[in-house]
Amino acid sequence: MRLRTSLLAGAAALALAAPAMAGPDDNSLIWSTDREISVPFVWWDTVSEMGAMMYHIYDTLVYRDPETMEYKPLLATSWEWLDDTTLEFRLREDVTYHDGSAFNADDVVKSYTELLKPETGVVNASLVNWMESVEKIDDTTIRIHMAEPFPPALEFLSGTRMAIPAAEVWDNLPAKPDGSPDFARMPSIGTGPYMLDSFSPGETLTLKKNPNYFDGPKGDPAIETITFRTIPDQETRVAELMVGGIDWITDLPVDMVDQLSAMPGVATTAGPDMRIAYLVLDRTGRNGDTPVANLKVRQAIAHAIDRKAIAEQIVGPASQVVNAACYPTQVGCTDDVPTYDYDPEKAKALLAEAGYPDGITIEMGAYRERPHAEAVMGYLQQAGITTRLTYLQWSGLRERLNNGDIDMAIRTWASSGLNDVSAIASVLLKMAPDDLCQSPEIKALLEKGDSTIDPEARAAVYKEALTKVAEEVCWVPLFSYSKVYAHNEALDFFPTADGFPLFFLAKWAE
Repeated sequence: MRLRTSLLAGAAALALAAPAMAGPDDNSLIWSTDREISVPFVWWDTVSEMGAMMYHIYDTLVYRDPETMEYKPLLATSWEWLDDTTLEFRLREDVTYHDGSAFNADDVVKSYTELLKPETGVVNASLVNWMESVEKIDDTTIRIHMAEPFPPALEFLSGTRMAIPAAEVWDNLPAKPDGSPDFARMPSIGTGPYMLDSFSPGETLTLKKNPNYFDGPKGDPAIETITFRTIPDQETRVAELMVGGIDWITDLPVDMVDQLSAMPGVATTAGPDMRIAYLVLDRTGRNGDTPVANLKVRQAIAHAIDRKAIAEQIVGPASQVVNAACYPTQVGCTDDVPTYDYDPEKAKALLAEAGYPDGITIEMGAYRERPHAEAVMGYLQQAGITTRLTYLQWSGLRERLNNGDIDMAIRTWASSGLNDVSAIASVLLKMAPDDLCQSPEIKALLEKGDSTIDPEARAAVYKEALTKVAEEVCWVPLFSYSKVYAHNEALDFFPTADGFPLFFLAKWAE
């Protein structure tokens, strides 16, 4: 009751201090988190809040439908692989920028060429530099050249870092006193459904609807004005939501969700989250004489955990059991791999077959949500597997993984919001120092999939790799995460798996 009383008191104070400012009355939406946006471009400020706003201000060649995960034409009308390293795009001819200038191939070539320059200083440049060069064929045709085959090109091209400002923006960059480009003051001129109206670094960013937006897959936005506010204190955000000062918040602790759902005028929505949790197991015995190096022990661990119960009872309403080393919607992911159903008696039998009839004691590392780790430990204990929990910050746990001196650990991965299996399996299972699997065979299969353009052949290779991971039980995939949003009950909002709120799809109930 203390939290509820505190929120009610805060809401009452806010109600007395100021009238409600957000909501359907003026067809505006205000959303808030505790993060600050320092620069209104995701190339130099990687907070997800700025990434979300980039999807509203700018368009990309390709649009990934958030419901079907299908790739659709956006600024492009069509595309074709000319060979394993060349993609050709035909461009729309009915698009104008927010300043009235016409969109054409020059804008694509100029923007992508500038983003590829090291001096531009794009943060997380790997999301861009998979391209080698961009070529103009004519005003409505461009080609993207790659140094080597890059099958997830469409996924990357649909991402927020592949936004396309007007070419003249790059030609007239503001300068710092030393003459170098001042990207922080670069004009924000896009083709997207919203235009940047105002920006106060670290505080607010406001967008206005683009009245001349073209007819495309993003649709005609219903909401006129969108404002992001940084509010560091969570209780203040909740209190403002309750009195109508803001319309949308997220990252809520589990114990707050039920309370907010009972508040008048407030609704909560649980959405999917691309982040998955999984156990990594010391398959090769890097940690010396560890029982986990025995395949039957690893199988016992997999059978001992009731993943469904943890997902439903602890993680959240939109959580789901994951069976393979990937998020289920990702291109190349498959559930058609060996699975290990919850069966504690079978786990005990496997331990006995492995030579441990009296059970084992092993160390387990973790760095995130402690209740998840404790639930896993509880199930393992029931099957005769005693775990010593080592709870560290991620840097400390990764050092232990790199050194190979831990039996197993709970890890999580969000794939940077990329809906392709190469963003998880190919990052984590190709024999990097923190890969406890250390399988040359799995690495070779993933590398083959990473360079195979044909979708069917690529899926087949990844299935083989994911099957090998499951057979070796060097991973025990656990569950996907669940993300809960609290918002004005009149807001019709669609939650996305990559965590970027797409308010151009939102509307106020009539």
